[in-house]
This record gives sequence, C-alpha cells and structure tokens, in this order.
Amino acid sequence: MELVDEIAFGFWIVVIILFLSSALILLQKYIKSEERNKVKLAFCFMFLCLGLSRIFLVYFDYFLTELNPMVYENYQFMWKLANSFELAGLGFLIIVSEYAVFQGKDYYLFILGFTVVVIIGLLIPDFFLSQNVLVYAVAFAAFIPLSWIYLAIKIPPTRKNTILIFIGFVLFGIGLIFLSVAVVEAMAPIIDIHRLYLLSAILQIPGIIILAIGIKKMYFAR
Repeated sequence: MELVDEIAFGFWIVVIILFLSSALILLQKYIKSEERNKVKLAFCFMFLCLGLSRIFLVYFDYFLTELNPMVYENYQFMWKLANSFELAGLGFLIIVSEYAVFQGKDYYLFILGFTVVVIIGLLIPDFFLSQNVLVYAVAFAAFIPLSWIYLAIKIPPTRKNTILIFIGFVLFGIGLIFLSVAVVEAMAPIIDIHRLYLLSAILQIPGIIILAIGIKKMYFAR
C-alpha cells in the first residue's frame, strides 16, 4: 500500500466513524424522543447504511482490488453488496426529501423510480452494464439538493438548517461523484486514482459533519 493510500485509508476510517456515530447519536435521540416518526428513523438508517457501505467499499478498494479498476469485475459480488447499502442510504434521503416537498402527493415517484433502477442494476450479471445502469439510479439523487433549496425558500424559519443540509449533502455528493468510474477515467491525466480517493474522503468528512448537524438541528432538536 502506497503512502497516499495509507493516508487515505485513515481518512476513510474517519468517514466510517462519522457515519456510524451519527447513526447512533440520532437513534438514541429517536428512542428518547416523545415524537417518534418515520422521517427521524429514516435519517438513522441513512447514516447506518452509508457507514456499512463504506466499510465494505474500503475492504473492496484497498484489500481486494488495491484500487485497480481492471480487476473490479472479479469481485463484483462485494462491489454490489457495498453499493446496495450505499444506494439504500441515498434512498432513505430521497424519500425524506420527497416527503418534505410533496407530503406524499406525488405518490413517491422519485423513490419508486430510483428503487426500480437500482434493482435492475444490481440484478444485471454483466458488471460493466450494471455499473452504467446504477449511474442512472444515482441521477435520482439530484432531486435531494434541489428539494432542500426549495424548502429553504419556501419555509424561512427552517432556512438555516435546510441550508446546512444542502451544503453538507453537496460536499458529500461531490466526494461521492469523484469515485465514479467515469470521473476516475476522465481525471486520470490530471490526478491518479489513489489521490482522487484521498480527495474524495477529505471532501466527504466536512460534508457528513455539516449534514448531520443540519439534520440534528432540524429534526432532533427536542
């Protein structure tokens, strides 16, 4: 393992700790809360799923494949397992964002479309086709920052918290996009995959912290 990988590995451990500790803190607040609802529980599961996903992905990236995309196909079961948790985490955030905007009046079309594409992508045996299909699933996540911008404009009293959630997700999302195959290949002439993974972790850490603070202030204040 190169020095840059060892440094990145340390940052990814911090990412995992942040995800799982956020899930635990919010779950404790949910249990103690007099007002328990599905939205609060969804946020707990979101952080938990993202944390579990990152554990599997760190193992996949640094121990199974050593960040060599040429051998990813050989370990596609682990890749799909890790991504199923990651997509589940994004799914929980999509459904919460969709409910916050539409209150169920849109019949949850975004999360339904997201779920269908995810299931199709995970079931496709061809690894490269599966990757391409799941990119379309992630595209549904573009609804998340748009929904929080809308809420910040529509509901002024919660604006500070919605802006925190928006900023946190954007930072986290950019870090996540850096790990996509298309971006890794496009950035190859400028920055190699090892440093790109380090940059992704560095971006995700403040994103997770800001996102967790915004969610805690907005939904778990009491």
